[in-house]
Amino acid sequence: MKRKITKSKEWYNLGIIAYCNGPTFTEKEYYRNLTLVGRKVGIRVFVFSPRQVDFDSRTTIGYEYKNGVWHTRTFPLPPLIYDRCFMGPAYRNYKPFIEKLQNDPKIMFMGRGLSGKWEVYKMLECLPEITKWLPDTKPLVISEMMERLKSHEAVVIKPMSGTHGYGVVRFAKFGNGYEATGRARRTNVPFRRSFRTLAQVRQFVTSFTAGLNFIIQPYLSLSTRDGVPFDVRVLVQKNGSGEWQTTGKAVRLGNKESITSNLHGGGHAVPLSSFLADHFSPSQTAMIETEINALVSVLPPALEKHHGSLFELGIDIGVDQQGRVWLIEVNSRPGRAVFRMIDDSTARLRAVTQPISYANYLMKERVGGY
Repeated sequence: MKRKITKSKEWYNLGIIAYCNGPTFTEKEYYRNLTLVGRKVGIRVFVFSPRQVDFDSRTTIGYEYKNGVWHTRTFPLPPLIYDRCFMGPAYRNYKPFIEKLQNDPKIMFMGRGLSGKWEVYKMLECLPEITKWLPDTKPLVISEMMERLKSHEAVVIKPMSGTHGYGVVRFAKFGNGYEATGRARRTNVPFRRSFRTLAQVRQFVTSFTAGLNFIIQPYLSLSTRDGVPFDVRVLVQKNGSGEWQTTGKAVRLGNKESITSNLHGGGHAVPLSSFLADHFSPSQTAMIETEINALVSVLPPALEKHHGSLFELGIDIGVDQQGRVWLIEVNSRPGRAVFRMIDDSTARLRAVTQPISYANYLMKERVGGY
């Protein structure tokens, strides 16, 4: 007979770690919705900064949404944490505190966040079921980049730990010189620069990448035939049974002045099926959708086996003008704005309810079941 376990209310606290400047933090609408969904199943949700934890008293200053207002309170450290500390320049200031929470035997993370682009790529290239979708990726070596440009090869450079399209630049032969098209490292503003010589390109790249590690990839024609960049965002999450499930799919479109389709760079989103039907033949559309579904079904469990615990992934997929599918990026702290933009109410609702359902599943497991 199964032993009945008395459960403290603290078992049902879900803490969200985020970059907080006092009660100021991003994604408040998402956290508000998580709070409201959690309250229906008896889970108390609050937001806190890893830097505000008092490890001696095992408490933290946190922020809880209640009666239409965010309240500041002192909370005991939660038994379950949802990590929303995005990779980027600020991460290094939070990393030691996040790792201390991860190593606490009394705390479980809903998933361990993926690292930068290069670390993720090294994991992916070890997975034979994934490699056919991977573009060739290497750490940026400027001298090697110059040789590739000299051979008229177009290339793209990306910050290893960047997000939202910041610092992504394409370099290509253009007329009698070269051209760089991309987004500024700090402002994400699109830019286009021309260079007469490779020496000028080298000087620009040296200055542009200073102080930050970059990767380099071949440039893929991931745009419509009239030059609009796009990619496919697929959100996959674990459900209330601990199993991977596709929450939704959408196409993100950029503008012609950009080489990225990221929404933070001014892009917008449209439904996948209608977009493919508008830009590819019926046979190509069927093939593309089959490839995307195959990639999405094998990637999460394969990556989790290699990396460790995960619970939601934003999978960014490129489709070139020949209809070939490419895995562009995998993000363990995905956004959800695409489903609001395409008015997909089912995906939008599931994107919020699945984290609570999975948290409820983990809490049941942790305390031995109801």
